[in-house]
Amino acid sequence: MDSRATSAAATRDRIRQAATTLFIELAYDQVSLAAVAQSAGVSLPTVLRKFGSKDALFLECAWNVSEQEREARAMPAGDVRGAARLLAQRYEQVLPFWKRHLDLEERFPTVARAIGDARTSHLAWLAEVFAPYLVRQPGPVRTRQLATLFGATEIYLWWTWRTHLGLSAREAEKVLVELLETLVERWMPPSKKERA
Repeated sequence: MDSRATSAAATRDRIRQAATTLFIELAYDQVSLAAVAQSAGVSLPTVLRKFGSKDALFLECAWNVSEQEREARAMPAGDVRGAARLLAQRYEQVLPFWKRHLDLEERFPTVARAIGDARTSHLAWLAEVFAPYLVRQPGPVRTRQLATLFGATEIYLWWTWRTHLGLSAREAEKVLVELLETLVERWMPPSKKERA
């Protein structure tokens, strides 16, 4: 019984890994379950039995990638330059995937849900990493601060800097550092600014 369960789990993992690779390399609407089955070395009915639908498979892949992204973003709170450097590295890696899927957000609810979850996760990360610079009490001021940080670190902006303005990754990172440092300096109480 244990070996059968282990084998079933291994098959599920193999399918998920194959699907994740395909969803990273191609847009959601270009990936078929038949292609996933072929890549994983299983039959199409096996994929359907394990995941039920393409939407369910995509969401599980997205959740798994989000978990990996959370681990990759682990860092101490308050390190503005470190946050900019980390985001620059992550965005350079994931930008091709995002470019392929952002246009599909309005056409496919499943893609919209996965991207919405990623935005929520990004906002939570900003709240943790920039906690020393944010007002502590929930309310309109904190909401505006987080919205400003979100806008400053949105992958669309990175895309614009890299693609439309022609900045190198290094130049774009410098712009991001300057932008974030300007924000946190503005939020610092006058007494802290004088000591800095």
